Parts: sequence; C-alpha cells; structure tokens
Amino acid sequence: MGQYIDFAIIFFLIKALVNLKAVVVTKLKYKHIRFLGAAGIGMTALTQILEGSGVKISRSDLSYTKNDPLDADIDLAVRSTAVPETDPDLIELRARGVEIWHRSDMLTYLSSDYKQLVVTGTHGKTTCTAMLAHVLVQAGLDPSYAVGGVLANYGNNGKAGQGEYFVLEGDESDKSYLKSKPYVALLTYVEPDHLENYPGGFEEIKKCFLGFLETAHYKVICLDDPLLADYAAKHKGLVTYSSKVDADYFIDIESRVLRVRGLGEYKLELGMHGGHNLVNACGVLAVACQLGISIETALKALASFKGIKRRFELINASYGIHHVRIYDDYAHHPTELSALMHGALAMKPKRLVMVYQPHHPERTKQLWRDFVRVMREFPAEHLLLVADIYVARSKHIEGVCSERLVAEVGRENVRYLAPAAASLDIQGNYKDMVAALKPGIDAVLQDGDLLLITGAGNIAKIVRAFQ
Repeated sequence: MGQYIDFAIIFFLIKALVNLKAVVVTKLKYKHIRFLGAAGIGMTALTQILEGSGVKISRSDLSYTKNDPLDADIDLAVRSTAVPETDPDLIELRARGVEIWHRSDMLTYLSSDYKQLVVTGTHGKTTCTAMLAHVLVQAGLDPSYAVGGVLANYGNNGKAGQGEYFVLEGDESDKSYLKSKPYVALLTYVEPDHLENYPGGFEEIKKCFLGFLETAHYKVICLDDPLLADYAAKHKGLVTYSSKVDADYFIDIESRVLRVRGLGEYKLELGMHGGHNLVNACGVLAVACQLGISIETALKALASFKGIKRRFELINASYGIHHVRIYDDYAHHPTELSALMHGALAMKPKRLVMVYQPHHPERTKQLWRDFVRVMREFPAEHLLLVADIYVARSKHIEGVCSERLVAEVGRENVRYLAPAAASLDIQGNYKDMVAALKPGIDAVLQDGDLLLITGAGNIAKIVRAFQ
C-alpha cells in the first residue's frame, strides 16, 4: 500500500511542477502593464499570453480611434519597435519614471522558464512557428507560443500553456531573436533584409544567424538555402531538411512523398498551397521528431492544420459578377513574392492577378534589383499590379517609388496601380485604402481570375471590401 502512496505523491509533485509553468506569468511583480503599439501582431501575442494572469493590461496604438486612459497605477510599459520616441504615451510614462521594456524583453521574460523552440530566418518563420505550435498542441504537449500570425485553428497567436515548451518566432528584423536561449533552433533561410539594422550588411546578418544557431541544443536547418548547405558541409550535429538535396528529412514537392533517414517514406498531407509550405512542414516535422513526437502523430497534426491569417488565406471563393477567387498574403520580400507567385500558378488559374504593395522605401531601395528580377519573371498571360510603397517607421526616399520600379521592369503585364483617391496621412500613406485602390482592381478583373493581394503594410485594409 505504501508504494502506491509514494507513486501518488510523486505523480502529484510532477503535475504540480508542470502546472507551475502555466502560472509563471502571474509571478510578474508588475500590476498594470501598458502596451504601446498594441495592435502589432507581436504585441497581441504577449497580451494573449498574459490573459488570466491577474495582471491589468491597457493599450494604445496609432490605429485606435481611442486609447485606454493612462492610469496612475501603470508600473511597466512595453513598446514595439514601431513606436517612435515622439509617442505621447511613451513621453508621459518616461516622465513618470515608469520602467520601459521592448516587446522582445517581455517575450524573453515570459519564455525564460521554458524550453524555447525558436524559429527564425528570412522567410517562412511565421508559418513554421504556427505549424510547430499546432503539432505540439495536437500531440498533447500543451505548449506556450507566440507567433507572428493568427492560427486559424485557434483564433489566436499567443497562449500560455502548461507544458514544458515555449514555441516562439524569432524576429530578425531588429535582432531581438538574439535574446532567446533556444533548446531547439529552426533556421529556415538566410538572405539580405532589414539592412538598416545591420550596419555590417549581409556579412553581419550571416554572422548573427549562424552565431545564434550555435547556442541551441538541437539545430535544424534548411539545405535549400545555399549558405546553410555550405554550413552543414562543415559542421556536425545538425538535423537537416530539404526539397533539393539529400537531407535527414527530404520532401519531394511533386509527389509530396517525405523521406526520413532511418524511418522510411511517408505521404505529407497539407491544406496550405505552395511547395514552399511543404518545405516549411518538412522542417517542423524535423523539430517534432527531436522532441520525441512520433512521425505519425506529427503528420496527422499537419494534415489538420488550417493555416494562418494572411498566409495565402482564402477571402472569397466567388467574388462579384466574375466569380473571382480572392486570397490574401503577407509576402513582401522578393524571394517570398516569387514563391507566392509559383504557388498560386500551381493552382492553374485562368489568370492570376497579383496586387503587391512594397513595404518600406529602405527595403525597396536595398532589394531593388531583386524586385525587378522577380517581377520580370511574372508570366505574360497574368497580371501584376504594384501599389505605392507603404511607409511606417521611415520616410519616403526621392526616386524610390512604385512607378519607377514598374518602369524599370518594363513589362506590359506589370503595371502601376494608380490610386483613385489620394488623401494621405502624416506618413504619406492613403487614409482610405479601399477608396484609393479597389476601383483600379475591380476594373481589371475578368471571369475566372484568381486575385492575390499581398504585402506587409496596410494593403490588408482593402481585403474586407472583397469579402
């Protein structure tokens, strides 16, 4: 009888220790946290994680018609990278002596007691992070997670779980991923981007990513990326995945057959379109297996994955008199645009009409040649409309504009999407995106078109008008 009591006590203690993970957020010494730039996707993940913790939360954002009041009891402010130094709330809270954290500091704190599963890279990190969180949920591991996109299965992008793992998207745009301490690091692709935050250029980007990789207990990398393939040839102790070369986890895009070294072949069923998403799923399977999840369980979970908001998201299956299928996506880097285009063309539409809003003048200038190259690849029988560049944390740059970009592409089927109305806000963006762009889009639609709206700026505001 005594041994059963002992086992019961041990079980109770283990369960209690696990449950402590769920209440770690309640150990914050702060009583009222103000989120500045609260509408950003990274900030919503944090507030969702803190739900039910007992911590009072208030919010402000430029997109809000009315912010929460600046109560006297605010004892911590969390700001996103998008919040300028001139933000009135930030100025007021600093004057009060309130402690200010960056978004990444809060994420680091909330995940510090967990085994961190960190997904980063120039492309695919949001999709991989979301897929991985879903696989762990379906495997019964009840993870915590913070994702840069809303998971369609759960309607959120942040959650505090009771399991030992915290799945988080490592943001390379401001180097904040370097604050994490990965138990598993999944590195997708390494390409030039956000060069304004890397004074050393692409060499600094490579150094940061590869240095980060070295800090992980398990390292999972994509050999489709030439830099990572070269890295793998010189280093041991890696888990690799690919659609192009031999790897521990190899996915054949055409047949969707997954070959796992030492385990055999499997059929990968995935509801998301595009070969790039099959590669993303391949990387997630590699991570799942390192955690002891069976390949069968992981494959079943991926088959039930419903996708992410703004990642090739179906908005309307039959819009207007032309019965146009409409999708929304977040792609904004040249490589992402190319993958998105090929993914959409693989669906064999009668005609693809892609509407793209470039994101930030700096990025457009830095990657100008790549944008021109990718846009010239757009098949002549399909149509690419390029809207004006979105400006957020930056300013317009003379000579860097969509009209000039389209002119340099020099293709009849790549056109500048001129605004029908041009009332601008203080940053030079259209105040009413629907009034500005929808008439021009409607005017070109034909029977059987597939309309794909993409960009990381405010282009998403026109999507609801097509629902």
